[in-house]
Amino acid sequence: HARASQAPPVAASLRWRAAREERAAEAALAAPKPTLLELVGAQTALRDAAAGAGMASPPAVCDVQTAFVKLTLEQEASFFEDMAALNVRPPDAVTRVTDYVPEIVSYIETIARNGYCYEANGSVYFDTAAFTSSEGKVYGKLVDASALADKELLAEGEGALSASSAEADKRHPSDFALWKASKPGEPAWPSPWGEGRPGWHIECSAMMSDLLGGEVDINAGGIDLKFPHHENQMAQVEAHYDCCKACNYFWHSGHLSIDGLKMSKSLKNFITIREALETYSARQLRFLFLLQKYHQPMEYSQNSMAAAADLERRFGAFEAALAARLREADTAADAAPQEVLHRWGDQERRLNDALVDKRAAVHAALLDCIDTPSAVKRLEQLIRAANSYMGEVPQPQRGATLLHAVARYYRRVMGAFGVETALDAAGAAGSADSATPLQLTEAVSSFRDTVRSIAIEAKRSGGEGAGLADEVLRVCDALRDESLPALGVRIEDRPSGVAQFAIDEPQRVLAEAARRREAAAQAEAAKAARAADQAAREAAEAARASVPPSEMFSPAHDGLFGRESSYGALDAEGIPLEDATGEPLSKSQRKKLVKLAQKQAKLVEAAGRR
Repeated sequence: HARASQAPPVAASLRWRAAREERAAEAALAAPKPTLLELVGAQTALRDAAAGAGMASPPAVCDVQTAFVKLTLEQEASFFEDMAALNVRPPDAVTRVTDYVPEIVSYIETIARNGYCYEANGSVYFDTAAFTSSEGKVYGKLVDASALADKELLAEGEGALSASSAEADKRHPSDFALWKASKPGEPAWPSPWGEGRPGWHIECSAMMSDLLGGEVDINAGGIDLKFPHHENQMAQVEAHYDCCKACNYFWHSGHLSIDGLKMSKSLKNFITIREALETYSARQLRFLFLLQKYHQPMEYSQNSMAAAADLERRFGAFEAALAARLREADTAADAAPQEVLHRWGDQERRLNDALVDKRAAVHAALLDCIDTPSAVKRLEQLIRAANSYMGEVPQPQRGATLLHAVARYYRRVMGAFGVETALDAAGAAGSADSATPLQLTEAVSSFRDTVRSIAIEAKRSGGEGAGLADEVLRVCDALRDESLPALGVRIEDRPSGVAQFAIDEPQRVLAEAARRREAAAQAEAAKAARAADQAAREAAEAARASVPPSEMFSPAHDGLFGRESSYGALDAEGIPLEDATGEPLSKSQRKKLVKLAQKQAKLVEAAGRR
């Protein structure tokens, strides 16, 4: 009886506790921007409330560590998908911080043994004062002294999860975390200093050193990483190896601006790679990058992309024209090798001079801080020279070896820039078991050229095969104008019989095909109208030729001879005596009409002979 009487207060206590936990969870979730710790706390409160309410299976609390790793793997996969879409080659090695925590702990221990860090409340900080007091070591190699005192930059280097608690632990404001004690709800790994996680900068130093050693030639990143991240990364390596030089060169790329403003989620001008690729091709984006110096701010806007897309089209047109010319040359050489002309004339010498000059200019531009805009400009000049040559010298038997040299150089430079070209079809292979899209397109185009040339010859010869030849030519045209454009393949027939082809965005090729069909329809309609006019004129002339001279001035034939009004009285030979108002015609007027009657008599006579 006593135990039974005590049960209700216990149940009431559990209900009160569950209500309290529920209110705590609601309060956390009601915050405008709840922190990670608040969200995990809300989950814990809800779990406890559910347990207090007697729920058999209370909801589980998020395993933050597992969730963080899962999220990073998802973002890593998304990143590599974007890089593949941009035709960026994969790296030789991929390093993940979560795979390197033991090595990072060991790296920090070495820095500690060398005397360049200290522990405070379970965290470890890099000692910038001890580092700079060591002979030959400098902290602040990449920036001036003002940046070392910039509290905003220093706080940014610590990260949002560390800045609030780090100041009290640091010996000097420029010191930074190598290892940070984890708060409840944060990812944590074991270490000699307690449960914690690596600082932002140490992970790069440890992973880089593991694969590349204590000194690297080139370290790259955005300009926003210059300080403090790259400065701290370099200091850590030098502290670990107790050396004075960790990196020879830094490449810092400029910020990306959207319509003149730095890309930022807060400004709502954020655009992803996938969103950009919905509007522009990866090749067009490559040209945007090439048109701007890597270390300067880069502008992404309708105007900058229009310029990049226009340049990409011009380069693409050159590639297609040169590829077709080289195929023509190869076909001509196979058919009649004795007709190939290797001797250079003035045109070949001018093109060779342009190749030599622009090759040197491109090289000089790339030596000058990788000046890709200038290099692309020199390539444009080489393209103009090659286009001029192909226009001046239409015979494919001439200049083939020189044009092959131009193609090889152009392909090599564009390959270094990461731009695939229509000239890659002959020189680039796919995987061991597959061909590239360009190679497949070349095979289809070549097969179509052969079939089309046979059909043209059969039609020219006449005979029983002429009807079949017409149908084959119609199918060839349909392949060019309908099927292949939907796949992004553009084919243009040439008088030589070797078509020029290129691969482009399907929407663009389809739009061009639609414009060609519209222009062809308009031309056909204009041709039909001209034919109808011609037929009407011939019919009118035949009708006029059937009218005797004595009747040509009668009112019945006014419309046929283009008169707006009828003459008055006529003489015995049908020549008018009066105008439409009854006024007598002058002698000169009647003389002109007599000449017209004489001309009409000749027409009638000629028609009678036909």
